Amino acid sequence: MYFKKIILLGLCILMTGCATTTEVMNQNDTMGNSIEHSASQGDARAQYDMGMRYFLGQGVPEDYSRSFYWLNKSAKQGYPRAENELGYLYAAGLGVQQDYAASLQWYLRAANHGLSSAQYNLGLMYANGLGTPVDKGAARQWLQKSADKGFAPARRALTQI
Repeated sequence: MYFKKIILLGLCILMTGCATTTEVMNQNDTMGNSIEHSASQGDARAQYDMGMRYFLGQGVPEDYSRSFYWLNKSAKQGYPRAENELGYLYAAGLGVQQDYAASLQWYLRAANHGLSSAQYNLGLMYANGLGTPVDKGAARQWLQKSADKGFAPARRALTQI
């Protein structure tokens, strides 16, 4: 159990780092209203942006349930970044009940879209048996794909497996 908490902490740090390097979200009300309007109209990227705004509390109050709501809408349209973040919300139990199996599936979808951070996250899930039996071979495969794209945490993780 202690090891799983360490992994979740690592995923949390990664998620926060990835989230803060996403597109800069203008916090003025006009821009926020425009994003929310586009999100309401079904724009997957705007839905992702709204989800991240609620996750980070940028221009809106921090609210993991609202973050889940918007990221889920975006992910269901196949937006890879939203799929990855939704995987994180399921893994951490933020805005939704913790569910490693659901987390694994969302990470897999994003990883199959070629998102290196999702490939890394998926590798960690396989390495630690979260939502799946431990599978070091699958872990190495996904971590290597991520490392091949230059994702430094994946290179470090490969040395630990």
